[in-house]
Amino acid sequence: MALLLILLLKPMQASPQWSRYNIGSHLVSSQSHWAASSGGQWSNWAAWSPCSMTCGGGVSTQDRRCLSRFLGTRVCQGDERQYRACNIKECALGAVDFRAMQCSLFDNRPIRGQPGTFRWVPFHGALNPCELTCLAVGQNFYYSFGRVLDGTRCGLDLSHMCINGRCLEIGCDMLLGSNITKDVCRVCGGHNDTCLHFRSTYTSGPSSSSSSSSSSSGRFGYNEVTTIPAGATHIRVIDKSVNYLALMNGHHHYVINGNWVIDWPGEYSVAGTKVLYKRSADNRESIEAVGPTAEALHVMVLLREKNPNIEYEFWFPSERDTAVQLDPSAGHGAIWPAVFFPWRKATAIPTTTTVSTTILSTALPSGRKLRSDSIPVHRWPLRSHSGAHMDPAEQDISSRIVDPPRRPLLPQPPEPPPPGTMAEHKLIG
Repeated sequence: MALLLILLLKPMQASPQWSRYNIGSHLVSSQSHWAASSGGQWSNWAAWSPCSMTCGGGVSTQDRRCLSRFLGTRVCQGDERQYRACNIKECALGAVDFRAMQCSLFDNRPIRGQPGTFRWVPFHGALNPCELTCLAVGQNFYYSFGRVLDGTRCGLDLSHMCINGRCLEIGCDMLLGSNITKDVCRVCGGHNDTCLHFRSTYTSGPSSSSSSSSSSSGRFGYNEVTTIPAGATHIRVIDKSVNYLALMNGHHHYVINGNWVIDWPGEYSVAGTKVLYKRSADNRESIEAVGPTAEALHVMVLLREKNPNIEYEFWFPSERDTAVQLDPSAGHGAIWPAVFFPWRKATAIPTTTTVSTTILSTALPSGRKLRSDSIPVHRWPLRSHSGAHMDPAEQDISSRIVDPPRRPLLPQPPEPPPPGTMAEHKLIG
């Protein structure tokens, strides 16, 4: 049973071992006053106070005065104080958490109604994240020591902070409670009018011809779906087939499902942003990223069946070049360029229209040789099993190397073709 203790202790000044916290009078502040009517005159905002912390996310305050209140006229409408998040970079590894530091201030102090003394650590299961709820180490009870100090994170991430006992969201302008967000172009307080929307569907499949063909051609193995340029935001790729999505970074290194290895779904750090890879039991896959990307991304598909119908979309800054092309002569082997056709302007309420995307032929230019390192090799340990159906022909393949606890999913790739030729990649089974 949880026992509550009213905070009777005065706020403690920072001691030398807590030198990275500025626990001062500007941090422990009274609740802002709200005026009852409009029409009063405010003074200019004062300068921002020093940040309450040097890392891990602190808070800075800024005050103003209602001049009309001292003149005996109508009072001012609005807030006398505003709060801004500051120094949001994470602290060095091993640094003491701010909430944990506040709990430790009560270590070895007598607690009303409890014999003995205890050491305290944060308890994150409390209903109110802005109460200093601490768990007694080695015991089965916790106490609430009142409000946490202003600038304490509401949770484990840095999206909300506690101010005067209330959990406030940090706006993209870094002001607490401002409710200003980034638009699809990743512009703080924007109106979706500084970027362009691109949306298309990739339709391809294994082909029996090695000559140039239409945009519906494709070969067994890895095929490029599209190139997403640097600076793209709100990226989404969806595949509903038994094929596998894969992702290359701007240096043509696989980061998801590359080299015949199927990765676990999860979050990956790619091109300066977080990429979320999802895969369900029915083989539905998606790759999503908020962006903006720091480099180009190459969306690939490991083809196992025809007509994957991969849908993809992203937003791109309108002031940048909209033509993105990848030349196989750059030394990356059989990588095929994608030609992007005209974009459309974003609107305040985004609507999407499908435009055409042409995937060029998989045949290499005349006289161009295929690099041997671009051909899949005869081994691929698999990291997970997505529940895909396995043909008997797949199960009989004995040349692959598979970690015993892992189940094979992919058919064996063909032998590499002679230099300067393009071999036919056919499905097995």
